[in-house]
Amino acid sequence: SSVFFPFQIIVMACREFEMGRKKCERYWPLYGEAAVTFGPFRVSCEAEQARTDYFIRTLLLEFQNETRSVYQFHYVNWPDHDVPSSFDSILDMISLMREYQEHEDVPICIHCRYQIYLFLKFIHILIFF
Repeated sequence: SSVFFPFQIIVMACREFEMGRKKCERYWPLYGEAAVTFGPFRVSCEAEQARTDYFIRTLLLEFQNETRSVYQFHYVNWPDHDVPSSFDSILDMISLMREYQEHEDVPICIHCRYQIYLFLKFIHILIFF
């Protein structure tokens, strides 16, 4: 892992907008767009794969003289204030997260809102037990 970015996987369990309201900031450019800069960090989206209910993005992060890739698993179909009708795509996503994670001792960054608390518990149980 890196000193400036100590994880390889970001799990984003919320949408940027829900019911016309902004729920979070986008901290990555869309695939094919120019890189974006946040202070001393530069972020580009090198690849994007659409899956059922989620996307896998390869983000390239640059800080000073260090460059590294992280993978963002963006789950987009968790209903606001509810639970999904099926967990098949979540199980698929977790399986792929395990494949992308090179080392088990590297933490996973989870980006969510409060309503997604059960989702986090679900991932925690499946990954760590």
